Amino acid sequence: MAIFWKKEKLIINKIESYLDQVDTCRDMFRRSMEELIRFGVKKESEGSVDLVHRAEARADDIRREIELDLYQKALIPESRGDVLGILETLDDIPGLFESLCYQMSLQKIEVPEEFKERFLKLIDVNIESYNLLREAILGLFYRRDVQDEIKKMDEKESESDRIERALIRDIFDSSLEKADKILLKEIVVNTGDISDLVEIVSDRLTLAVIKRRI
Repeated sequence: MAIFWKKEKLIINKIESYLDQVDTCRDMFRRSMEELIRFGVKKESEGSVDLVHRAEARADDIRREIELDLYQKALIPESRGDVLGILETLDDIPGLFESLCYQMSLQKIEVPEEFKERFLKLIDVNIESYNLLREAILGLFYRRDVQDEIKKMDEKESESDRIERALIRDIFDSSLEKADKILLKEIVVNTGDISDLVEIVSDRLTLAVIKRRI
């Protein structure tokens, strides 16, 4: 592991705490979505959705603390802009976790049995994409090569796109009511947006890696 200045290590520790909190939001999101997809929207669903909301709010608080430290304490000034850009874009991901759970719950969306496993597969592929991004972000700060993670993120996005297109096609080929088809399509598209956000952060990450080498 590379040796860092004390101030750099302080901010890196906070970023790790932030990522840990996003992981908590991710886990609550996965659990809540599985409940909503497998068993439908019930009164008990509100509790699991609320846990996602709380985890997202805490992650947002930690991100703001990091931003204040970066501005007020002049930490890692040479890469401050890159770090802020990565964090601001990354923070959209737990926000999307929360939004998807509320979307399912408030709109009382019911996923037909024939689509349940594929919905869960789409969620898992997008979570895997986030997991790779998490490791790449840590790799940036610990000065290790992150090209393998970046390549795998691209592969996961392509896999997500394939599942998304097939699901949308089959949903609209089904005998569901048109309104139900549209609601299900929105969930599919918004779930796929997770890997799209991952790609945006990955692009920022790639630029930061290039700058580090210059």
